[in-house]
Amino acid sequence: MPLLSPQQTVRFFILALPIGLILSGILAMFIYFRVDAVREERSQRIPLRRPLSEADLRGHIRTLASGIGPRHAGLPETLSSASKYIQSTLGPANLGFKVSRHEFDREGQTFYNLLIDLPGAPGPRQSEIVLLTAAYDTAPNSPGADASASGVAALMSLAQSFAGSASARTLRFAALSNEAPPWAGTPGSGSAAYAASLRTRQDNVVAVLSLEGLGTYLDGPSSQQSPPGPSSPFPAQGNFLALVANPAAAALLPTLAAEFATATRLPLEAENSAPFPTLLGTSTAHSFDAAGFPVLRLTDTGELRSPQWLQPGDTPELLDYPRLLEAVRGIEALLRALLNPSPSRS
Repeated sequence: MPLLSPQQTVRFFILALPIGLILSGILAMFIYFRVDAVREERSQRIPLRRPLSEADLRGHIRTLASGIGPRHAGLPETLSSASKYIQSTLGPANLGFKVSRHEFDREGQTFYNLLIDLPGAPGPRQSEIVLLTAAYDTAPNSPGADASASGVAALMSLAQSFAGSASARTLRFAALSNEAPPWAGTPGSGSAAYAASLRTRQDNVVAVLSLEGLGTYLDGPSSQQSPPGPSSPFPAQGNFLALVANPAAAALLPTLAAEFATATRLPLEAENSAPFPTLLGTSTAHSFDAAGFPVLRLTDTGELRSPQWLQPGDTPELLDYPRLLEAVRGIEALLRALLNPSPSRS
């Protein structure tokens, strides 16, 4: 093949240059839109559904209580680590959820409540919200395995078990900050800030389920203390889960107790807080009750049965994981009933 003359070579490059630029532009646009499409696909992919498991509950509690440890406003680094763990585990890069943050300021610090929405199916009940909450902070100097890692572990596991499901109502998960002492029950708590936000936005929250300690169960006689006030409604054996409703949610108790019994053999004590106001506790359930929402508190009543409640000894190895799993299975059944109410229980 004859070589091109210098004039022909120049002519060739002059003709080829625009074609090369056009092809390069097409390639660049293809890469840009492909990368953008991948990002969009990741942000919109269906979250990974996974059944409840003891291994997942153990893993979350071990990471929060042993790996991170005490997490509160006095230790902002570990509180931030707990927040990042929840976001990264449930977020788009892992389980596929879109995690949003509700920001609030207290005493010069910024805190975050973490939120996930599973929208209900299109229909008249889609705007009705069932809110499931748990706290991810701890009391000072406590690793908080039961209070509050067990509740967060349950919330994270329930998010997985409901992923991709189509319920009539919207399910919202809220991991809250500033729920342990000294913030519990004060305007500085995450629950107080978020309840106020819900009222401002006029979100139609039809039930709030507050998960507290869920992992301590004792079979010994007199292992359950009596709460303050009149005669105790609870047995003397601390082997049950308590479901406490404020007056606005009390009508739900018979149906929910029956649903719980179909899912697990773990004993459930269902109580209306009207004659026993202290049963709502002083933390999350209290805040949402004060804001006027129908509230259901789910708790192992650890403050009445565990000497390690809010103490340095609240460590992962003390929890009863088989019964914790049974409790979460029962809570899953309660949520399904609330999310898909029959006409008789609306």
